[in-house]
Amino acid sequence: MLSTCDRYSYLVALTLRLLDLRWKEHPPIYVCGISSAFSREAAFLPLMNDPRDWIGIVESAAGQLLGKGYRQCYLILDDHPPLQSCNVLHLNVTLPALMDTLGAAYIGLYGWDQNALSNGEVMNAGYYRLQHQSDSFLWRYSLHPALWNLKALQAITRLLPITDSDLASRSVWAFERRSGVLSSDSLAEWSRKSYRVFGLGMLGERFQLTRRFSRRMMYQIINLLDTIIKKVSGPAAQEKFIEFVAAETLFFDGPYPLYWSGVMQKGRLNANFEKYLTLHRRESELSLFREALRGAPPGSI
Repeated sequence: MLSTCDRYSYLVALTLRLLDLRWKEHPPIYVCGISSAFSREAAFLPLMNDPRDWIGIVESAAGQLLGKGYRQCYLILDDHPPLQSCNVLHLNVTLPALMDTLGAAYIGLYGWDQNALSNGEVMNAGYYRLQHQSDSFLWRYSLHPALWNLKALQAITRLLPITDSDLASRSVWAFERRSGVLSSDSLAEWSRKSYRVFGLGMLGERFQLTRRFSRRMMYQIINLLDTIIKKVSGPAAQEKFIEFVAAETLFFDGPYPLYWSGVMQKGRLNANFEKYLTLHRRESELSLFREALRGAPPGSI
């Protein structure tokens, strides 16, 4: 399920293009949150809610997919396209099977490794070192790309009614904050059913060894420098260093390579994402994103 709005329809067209290119044999794509169908590359789920009511839109979309016979779906926001080749086997087979085995509500594709903020118990290799997230972890239902049990998604959205007649309480950001503080009692059967992947253990199908080695070495160096700078120059210098390396560290490599903060920020391209593509000499791809925001149809990559 690809969540978007009319304002970002051209960005969605590019995200669809990147899904086709980097996630071969992906499941059928359903787009929700827009007023009318715009692409032959994806099915359209009719908009049944106020366009500002993101939680309501997703609840309705989950119900529509359940009605079509689906039990699980990957929920992907429009500004989270895959940035490198995906691991088709893990996305199409391994993770859906693990969801059934564990009775999971959620398996996040933004994992617990690579300096990610997380809290939970790492499982053994038989479970691909998934992290079973703690119920005290505020971001256990983050809206990075993730595999959801549709009944769980529907149940959790229903636990988040509008507050004080303010639709801001039903936004994407409100979902993350409010779902993270739901009690075990209110979650009932979906309590303690949230997991995250071990990204470096589920890398995409191209250059796995090179990618794994380079990411591990990079984080070892960054963590060492971070410690030294804090000790020698203090917290202010440490903060500047973290900002300096953010363009690279916000990229998360795994079965679905993604950018932590998304490719958009406050209605514009994320400045760190632009730096990331520039650093990796992917100017042609950066141009496609810039053109998409100007309303141009997606070109070739």
